[in-house]
Amino acid sequence: TTSQSPGRQRQRNAMTPPLAVFRECSNPACGFRYVETPADGRGSVCPRCGAPAKTAVSVPALSREATAAAKPRALPHPTIALLLDNFRSAFNVGSAFRTADAAGAAHIYLTGISPTPEHPGVRKTALGAEKWVSWSSHANGVTLVSRLKSEGWAVWALETAPTASLLPLQSQPLPEKLVLVCGNEVAGVDPGILARADTVVALPMHGHKHSLNVASALAAALYLLRC
Repeated sequence: TTSQSPGRQRQRNAMTPPLAVFRECSNPACGFRYVETPADGRGSVCPRCGAPAKTAVSVPALSREATAAAKPRALPHPTIALLLDNFRSAFNVGSAFRTADAAGAAHIYLTGISPTPEHPGVRKTALGAEKWVSWSSHANGVTLVSRLKSEGWAVWALETAPTASLLPLQSQPLPEKLVLVCGNEVAGVDPGILARADTVVALPMHGHKHSLNVASALAAALYLLRC
């Protein structure tokens, strides 16, 4: 037999990612299949009918710690920053941080009532991305846009306006320094910012609805700009 010191065992456990377990109800009339992550604590009892549930497969759980341990990457060209003006949802802000990290955004400007990463809802959704994307909070989005324009940034507002240009823009090259502005979930982009924007852009909509959730729209627009 072999033995390990408690310190070495704890180190090995820290290096081993926790498992997420996909379970399936043993009751044929139910057949509910669900996932249990380390934070859920659902156990091996079907949450729908109460029958025993069998383990179908186990996979490594994605963890906030693993994300935070990742090495920062070089930012792609051109430089793109995000301005989240008066977001009311901390979860939308957190989602924007994850998208910004994945797409290589240089900075996030949070203006007005937009929650900052000090808010637990932002951290819950960002899953560590807020540690890698630089950000700053500003009281007045209109004043900030004016300042950014004076510093050489082009400002594009993402808004479903009748005069908006649909993404992707085939005939207009991206500026070297671009700030993409997204506005409030109900009221949209502040008219004062729209009046100062160099370009107003929108996503093509092919269904009955005329807009997307702001975090979804931001992600689609940012990746269209990167492509």
